[in-house]
Amino acid sequence: MTVVAVLLAIAPASADEPAASLSAGFRKFAISYKAADEERRRDVFLWYPSAKEAQRHDYGGQIGLVSVNADVAKGSHPLILFSHGFLGTGDQTIFLTEAFARQGYIVASLNHADSLSQKRTKPIESPKFGDAKNWTDQKFRDRRDDMLALLDHLLELNGKNETYLYEHLQANRIGACGHSLGGYTVLGLAGAWNSWRDDRIKAVLAMSPYSMPFLTQGSIAQIKVPVMIQGGTRDFGITPFQPLIYNKLTAPKYLLVLKNETHLGWTNLISLGKTTVEVVQDGNAQLITDYSVAFFERHLRLKEGQETKLLQQKHPRLDSYRHDEK
Repeated sequence: MTVVAVLLAIAPASADEPAASLSAGFRKFAISYKAADEERRRDVFLWYPSAKEAQRHDYGGQIGLVSVNADVAKGSHPLILFSHGFLGTGDQTIFLTEAFARQGYIVASLNHADSLSQKRTKPIESPKFGDAKNWTDQKFRDRRDDMLALLDHLLELNGKNETYLYEHLQANRIGACGHSLGGYTVLGLAGAWNSWRDDRIKAVLAMSPYSMPFLTQGSIAQIKVPVMIQGGTRDFGITPFQPLIYNKLTAPKYLLVLKNETHLGWTNLISLGKTTVEVVQDGNAQLITDYSVAFFERHLRLKEGQETKLLQQKHPRLDSYRHDEK
């Protein structure tokens, strides 16, 4: 399928439905906010639906298809916050963030303090992933602060006339997704750490999440929003624990496991040698994208029917799939 065909295949327009001609817009900026212990500055990445024709864009190795610094498409759009993995970057999963934008979502991410691309004011905190039983809600709490500062900033822009986001965000339709330690982060925001809970978050996608602390601590059973967990059969250190987390969650909940996928399958590594548009046409990148979009269509846009039918079935290329919407 050609790039043009991909863009034309996108669903029709309204405030809740993306137009057939939508492309992905992209811009970068920075935010600063005052935390309890310091002033923090974070680099931000923003993808969004745009009516301007997209062009090939080199993100620094990954080739995408975006319209840089274009206007946001008319209307208001749901928002998805993205949190990267330990030592990762806010633009580590471009195939998915661009795909969300083409479907009419605004997607915002940033570089956390542990990102290798983030200018540091102090040493990176040792994660001690093997010591999950001793994690508390203070572990990587700076990530929680980052995400909420980013959300507050975006909502402020949404309410200010003459900003590029003015009245483009649907403040009642905010989701979060994250990979690895980013999955830990967004589960925390959903309420896995009660002190992190933010009720503005309405749905959470956790991709190969570091969730082991929540097996013995926290309040994951008290999460009140829909959650989708994704894993892979070659994600040996993470995915085997996900059924235990799934069992603790209340519905609606989803757990899918990709065949032959490693822990880094949700990063730009899956796109090696391909553009962001090419990679989502088949393989695990297609499954990740299709199920992720269907999840947010159902639980942010509250749509039912053809757009979310995939959630009711196991695709034959998946290793396993569980779901409970009751």
